[in-house]
Amino acid sequence: MKKLKVGVIGAGGISHFHIEAFKKIADVEVCAISDPNEQKLAFVAEKFGILKRFVNWEDILKEPLDIISICSPNAFHAQQSIAALKSGKHVICEKPIALNTDEARAIVNTAKETGNKFMGAFCNRFAPHSQFIKKMVDNGQMGEIYYGKASCLRRRGIPGLGTWFTTKKLAGGGPLIDIGVHILDLAIYLMGCPEPELIVGVSYNKFKNQAIDGGWPPIWSRVGDKPTGTFDVEDLAAGFIRFKNNVTLFLEASWAGNSETGMKISLFGTKSGVQYWTESKPPLKIFGELNGYPVDTTLEFPSQNVYQLEIEHFVNCVRNDTQPITKPEEIITVIKIIENIYKSAETGKPVEL
Repeated sequence: MKKLKVGVIGAGGISHFHIEAFKKIADVEVCAISDPNEQKLAFVAEKFGILKRFVNWEDILKEPLDIISICSPNAFHAQQSIAALKSGKHVICEKPIALNTDEARAIVNTAKETGNKFMGAFCNRFAPHSQFIKKMVDNGQMGEIYYGKASCLRRRGIPGLGTWFTTKKLAGGGPLIDIGVHILDLAIYLMGCPEPELIVGVSYNKFKNQAIDGGWPPIWSRVGDKPTGTFDVEDLAAGFIRFKNNVTLFLEASWAGNSETGMKISLFGTKSGVQYWTESKPPLKIFGELNGYPVDTTLEFPSQNVYQLEIEHFVNCVRNDTQPITKPEEIITVIKIIENIYKSAETGKPVEL
């Protein structure tokens, strides 16, 4: 079996999860890494024994690599993905894939033109509960899914306070594009990627003066970081999406708020409904019917490393020439919804697509 050589762009906290996962796969070697922060670059390279180090990310693309893993700030994802694909590499890119729909389309088109694999790193798709619900949907056990609710809420947890995470120019937004993108992607994946036609969005920034750092990226990974103190993004955003097949979805994401916490998704189907909530024990509940009576079923799943499953899936796609789990239309739809929730929130008007 040919050894696959991997390069990583970005040495932030998430890169550690990618590198650790790659290193556990046979005949895969992480050969190179790049980051403009030389202190952070040296820290990660030495931790994982990566010999080739580059301050300029363009230089890593000149290396004879098979896979590029993009773990840089959001604003660079599209540019780096497109360049990596054009250089002959397969690409796995951290969320969000892009900052707007045009960028997302450009990535998808480049992947198609080059014939190289591109996958969005949405690790929650690989969780046991997600795959269980997906099988229910695909097997028709839920019937017609007509309404969904999806949320990712924190009580007090702003990531990288004062760093690129809270700087709109680099991040593109706050919790909606940071953690809300995860639960939105999962909803789109499970609901069969309906096409949005009307979006209403709102956003708030109520905790700017009492913000608390959420501990992500891990404190130990912030080597060489110099926070600017910028905080010009929202701390809560919500959106209502109506799709062309008359399916609707309510979405909310927050870094800070006086509310319940955790990640939750609820899908309403004509045969049964499901709710997964990280704070519930057990976390998955199925709302069904038996002999004409309502029946609730709860399920518990074994803990699994979703980052490992995600990376293994992408490596298998490269080796076997198969389609990654993130489809082009799903990638574009997720970014389209986020972009227009922000647009609606800014203008105060619904957006018709």
